[in-house]
Amino acid sequence: MPRSYNRKKRSPYRKSKRRQVDLQKWFLNLAIFSISVVIVGFIFSMGKRISSPGEKLTLSQVNVIPPDDRPMPYTVIEVLNGTNVNGLGQKFTNYLRQNGYDVISTGNADHSNYENTMLIARTADVTKLREVNGTILLDSDKLFQKTDSSLQVDLTLIIGKDYQGLPVYAKIMAIRESF
Repeated sequence: MPRSYNRKKRSPYRKSKRRQVDLQKWFLNLAIFSISVVIVGFIFSMGKRISSPGEKLTLSQVNVIPPDDRPMPYTVIEVLNGTNVNGLGQKFTNYLRQNGYDVISTGNADHSNYENTMLIARTADVTKLREVNGTILLDSDKLFQKTDSSLQVDLTLIIGKDYQGLPVYAKIMAIRESF
């Protein structure tokens, strides 16, 4: 009588475990490939930068004012648009910043019917009021002092409907933002 071999059948558990291991290896290989592609991209980018060092990235710039033309430091101003003309406050802000002043706030005034442009000192020190007025060139009857330490600004400029008649209007409109 021939011997019969009792072959053991593989359990389904071993098959599923083998498939699971194959699937894990496949995901691991995919992850390694993806990381390799990213590394090759970085190396290519770095090589391109090294081979052309003359090219530089230029960001938005503000015109630089020579140090001797700068006003006294720390003159903090807020600009409020008291007209219906959109963007007017931003134009005055650009002009003041170009002249070295720190404009921390630009927005709309409490109403849009201001007849006259006015400069208001918010501190007891009026030297900054005179200094900024040397840049804006308002008449002395449009300069005011209304102390308010809660605003955390030295001066408030409220633009009125007479803005086109200001001596600096042409300079303000000539400023172009550089991006």
